[in-house]
Amino acid sequence: MTKRHIEQIRLRDLEVFQAIMDNRSITVAADVLGASQSAVSKQLKQLRQHFDDELFVRTGDGMVATTLARSIEPRMRRLIEDFEALREEGSFSPQKIERTFTIATSDEIQYFLLPELVKVFEETSPRSRIIFRALDRDFSVKQIETGTVDLVVTMNWRTPEHFKQKRLFTDNFVCLLRADHPLAEDEISMDQYLSARHMMVSPMGTGWGPVDEMLSSLGHRRFVSLACPYFMQVGDALKDSELILTIQRRVAKKLIREYPLAINELPITLHPANYSLFWHRRYDKDSSNAWIRKVIWEILHD
Repeated sequence: MTKRHIEQIRLRDLEVFQAIMDNRSITVAADVLGASQSAVSKQLKQLRQHFDDELFVRTGDGMVATTLARSIEPRMRRLIEDFEALREEGSFSPQKIERTFTIATSDEIQYFLLPELVKVFEETSPRSRIIFRALDRDFSVKQIETGTVDLVVTMNWRTPEHFKQKRLFTDNFVCLLRADHPLAEDEISMDQYLSARHMMVSPMGTGWGPVDEMLSSLGHRRFVSLACPYFMQVGDALKDSELILTIQRRVAKKLIREYPLAINELPITLHPANYSLFWHRRYDKDSSNAWIRKVIWEILHD
């Protein structure tokens, strides 16, 4: 590769290279970059000329990187990070940016976060926008690795080593039920708890959770007669039924202000729910990412 070719490589070319490397697809890379597929194909063609190598070969399993592409990928990634840091060094202002921030989280976090976040954006970054996404079954690991998600907010998660995190708040569990439920006023015994009909919130679509794990370790099992994916569905389900729900206290306090529900303490002690904010290490020093992390922490932290 000649010096002339090196000088012709632009930041956008580096981003195209990295997007194809991360996503193994020109179509997905174009979507991540907000570009047309033809534009990405054209830039890949120029990169192939620069390096005198195919870089990515189409297979039945997507675009596979060549030996040369794999060898230069770490340096290409560092160059992108350096370019971004230089571009934003000393000149970052939320008022000036026009950026889409994509946050993957559960709906109870959106419940607390969304109203305050809207206010902050209207006042300090009016040309940016927010997109909330539901957590994938892998806690959106793939999305945050490919850059389609900027941040993840979730609880009790062991993150990959290349992710960074910051604790937001800790919450404990209580029992939520309708205000005139037979178990609403008196202390709930273990027998009463186990014999009750339970509702469960399962964003990942499973019928087993931390409560069931704790009960199982004690030799007990409860009957979950209803499972739903969203926290905000529980008020309507509980207010006219015999169901009880084991839920985080912070959400329960919100719901009893909007529905005829009551909070009662559990007959067992569950491990607390530790909520944290997660992001990829490559965005650790990105000014925009750091700003939105600070905003979210200020809204949600204890």
